Amino acid sequence: MIRVKSVSLAAVVLAGALVSAPAGATPVFSCEYEFVTWPGSFSAELTITNNGPAISSWRVSWTFRAATTQSAAWQAKLSQRTPYDMTATNLPWNGGIGTGQVRTFGWTAFAVTTETPDDITVNGVPC
Repeated sequence: MIRVKSVSLAAVVLAGALVSAPAGATPVFSCEYEFVTWPGSFSAELTITNNGPAISSWRVSWTFRAATTQSAAWQAKLSQRTPYDMTATNLPWNGGIGTGQVRTFGWTAFAVTTETPDDITVNGVPC
């Protein structure tokens, strides 16, 4: 499940999307995406909750709809294949996420506009 908190200078928007899963099943990962925008740029944080077995490392991928240039990151290493495709990987000290635990990382970026990505995956699993 993705929980979204978008904060702009004028409004707060909350939205959610369910991951395809069997009825009554809890998704392996759930994510909360928060961002704050200002003219030409934004900062964002993604919180991952591990609802499945413990993992020793993580890789999060998503796509932006508008060209985006990453500026700075915290709690993760970010890389871009294209101006639209982002990948975040754990740092040496924060890769493990036990069952029920969370990890949060964030970044700042330059973009004309931004929206909540709808294709976030953690270790290849939709979030």
